[in-house]
Amino acid sequence: MPESQQEPLVRSNPSEPTTTLTQALTGVGGLLAVCTLAGILLAAFFLPVVTAMSAAGKDGVNLFNSLPSELDVAPLNEASRVEAADGSLLATFYSENRIMVPLDKIDEDLQHAVVAVEDRRFYQHNGFDPQGTFRALASNLAGNSLQGGSTLTQQYVKNALLMDAFQRGDDEAIQAATESSLIRKLREAKIAISLEKKWSKDEILNGYLNVAQFGPSQYGVETAAQHYFSKSAADLTPGEAALLAGITNSPNGNDPVKHPKNATKRRNQVLHDMYQLGYISQEDYEAAKNQPIEDMLKVTDFRAGCSTAGGSGFFCDYVTRTLLNDPAFGKTKEDRRKLLYGGGLTIKTTLDPARQKMAEDIVNRKVPADSESGFGHAIVSVEPGTGNIRVMAQNRKFNPYKDAKPGETSLNYTAPSYLGGGNGFPVGSTFKPFVLTTFLTDGGSIWDTVGRGSNTFNNFPAQCLKKGRWRSSTGWRLKDAGRDIHGSMSVLDATKFSINTAYANIALRTDLCNIANTARALGAVPGNWNDADPKLKEKAVTDMFGTNLSPASQVIGEINIPAVNMAAAYAAFAAEGNYCKPQAIETVVGRDGKELPFTKSQCSQVIKPEVANAVAWTLMQGLSDPRGTGKGKTIPGHDAGGKTGTSGRQYHTWYVGFTKNLSTAVWFGNPTANRRPTGVEVDGQRLVGNVWGSTVSLPTWQEFMIKAHEGLPSIPFPPKPQGVQRAPQTQDSRGSSEGGDEGAPAPAPAQTPEQAPAPDQGGAPQEDTQEEAETDVGAAASTPAREEAPAGYRYVYPGDPDYDDYVEYEEYYPGD
Repeated sequence: MPESQQEPLVRSNPSEPTTTLTQALTGVGGLLAVCTLAGILLAAFFLPVVTAMSAAGKDGVNLFNSLPSELDVAPLNEASRVEAADGSLLATFYSENRIMVPLDKIDEDLQHAVVAVEDRRFYQHNGFDPQGTFRALASNLAGNSLQGGSTLTQQYVKNALLMDAFQRGDDEAIQAATESSLIRKLREAKIAISLEKKWSKDEILNGYLNVAQFGPSQYGVETAAQHYFSKSAADLTPGEAALLAGITNSPNGNDPVKHPKNATKRRNQVLHDMYQLGYISQEDYEAAKNQPIEDMLKVTDFRAGCSTAGGSGFFCDYVTRTLLNDPAFGKTKEDRRKLLYGGGLTIKTTLDPARQKMAEDIVNRKVPADSESGFGHAIVSVEPGTGNIRVMAQNRKFNPYKDAKPGETSLNYTAPSYLGGGNGFPVGSTFKPFVLTTFLTDGGSIWDTVGRGSNTFNNFPAQCLKKGRWRSSTGWRLKDAGRDIHGSMSVLDATKFSINTAYANIALRTDLCNIANTARALGAVPGNWNDADPKLKEKAVTDMFGTNLSPASQVIGEINIPAVNMAAAYAAFAAEGNYCKPQAIETVVGRDGKELPFTKSQCSQVIKPEVANAVAWTLMQGLSDPRGTGKGKTIPGHDAGGKTGTSGRQYHTWYVGFTKNLSTAVWFGNPTANRRPTGVEVDGQRLVGNVWGSTVSLPTWQEFMIKAHEGLPSIPFPPKPQGVQRAPQTQDSRGSSEGGDEGAPAPAPAQTPEQAPAPDQGGAPQEDTQEEAETDVGAAASTPAREEAPAGYRYVYPGDPDYDDYVEYEEYYPGD
């Protein structure tokens, strides 16, 4: 037997701590019961060789034999880790803060300290120790150090039974595991004896060190070491080991943070026992016992949940809600919760910490969390082809508790309601690419021409609605920003310059229900729709969009959609039509090292590659052309495309854009009230006049994407679409044979790419470069930002009382 495992000779030492008479008498009462237990156990052991016994002895043996001998408990609850993609810790979840570690990851000094103070004959007995019991009784009666009569094996059994009862929520079992009774002692002793026949001493010691409570809310030595010393249990000094070992008999009373005097006395008791048993030298003993407690501590407080994840708290919350809503992760929500909070899981997520930090810095610099305006600013990035969420940032601190202060919230501005968000925000013209996708899928071409100009639309094709059409007796009034020009233009230019009336005429050539189905296939659904609920997957698109299945929503985006959904939808354009549902989790690994099931990203080809490529190329033109709504804010070295969006009355503004590497949605608005952003301070400057998607969200998008693409490969978009095909003719809202407005010239035949005027050759209708509309659903007339008029044009201010809200371009010629 190793020297450290032999019972050494007792050294007398005048500095040995003593016990008060009251403590001794208290200990004596418990130990007398243990002595009775010892008698019963001895009777049970010698029953086979004793032929005649007293009735009392037989009754004790019968009682002992009736008790269970097996330790039947579930695995201990262990804290789960949520990690970023690089393995860095985001948050921990636990019902008991416990980190399980093997014995070889626990410092020998700590092992020796626990054996010395709790069960010095641990390596000699078989689970129950009559000799140790009687010695403890004698020590307590003599007024020496207070000692218990239970072996480490018995203590392990007691803790394991208690933890199991707590985990099951079994009140009767909790009472049975904590009651002061002979029955409980007998049960623990019998199980301990049985356990010693199956487990090695190292396994029992390791079990005890992981199950015991080493502080008010610290379970197991690893958690305690990290809490009190900010280090692993493998790297403790003798003094630190003695301090932890001394906590267990009173986790609250001996807490060194709140009760340093008690902790010091108990630590020194343990050090004395370690020295007495030869585990440490006199030099180590003297040095450790004289060290002030405050010099030893380097406390790290651990708080369960996502509030500890800093700026990544909203993403962390998204992750946990994803698991708690996932039937593949557990049969019931309660099963999933128990697994998350006690399964010892390692949940590796998709979050890119470096790029997350970039996004957090940008949104918080531009609109600080404590801004009196109350406006929100958010960035979310999704990886095309995988759906992996790489960034999810907003200008708020995550706080799910009642003490949330201004600038703190638990509401995720980028997520749907079932994953911690609200209903989303009106997306404005960022919805138009779904109209374009549907139009191209139905046979249209970006080189087709469509009518433009103010109009009142009374009906639209909508095969899923009554009589196959959307109808309105009062009509839907729509006009473009700037001067009301009736004429025609290409679908490409209608997209680049976000012409609302032209897009209404594009929608007339397809079907509102088809547009809604396209948006649904791309995951661009209202934020109050739980697209993870299998019961809702078969629901009709009319159930999903409800009254939002109208031209106001399906043409100019007066519909609330979460930013993460928009980023994932646009990612499909970068991935040649392959849509992947947003994915926040890469792997979930159990405590045994095996991967656990969960619902992984679901990818499918929802758009024909040639259609997706045509949309991507078109949106690239809208970004790269300085006259378009993208203002030429490109990403140097990378092909990129996207679309601005401004909701009615400019309450919410967007930019959603993508490269082959990342698809990013940026939102800016007030999350709690409909308020125009004019006057709000952004990046140190107050917004003046009108605010569009290109005013705040687009510059934020460009700044983030430039930084985020450092080190990423440059992957070009597909070339300019070559094939052309006319969209099927359909009647417009007034019954004409084409989609042009009344009084406007009929659309010209489709032009080939070679025939279409190039953007830099004046082919774009520069007189209308904004995207807003005035509708009968409350959207105000849009207002172009005041800027230098394009070449060949000048500003015109109509004779309107509110002329400040209308800035128009008028073409002029030399001599005018």
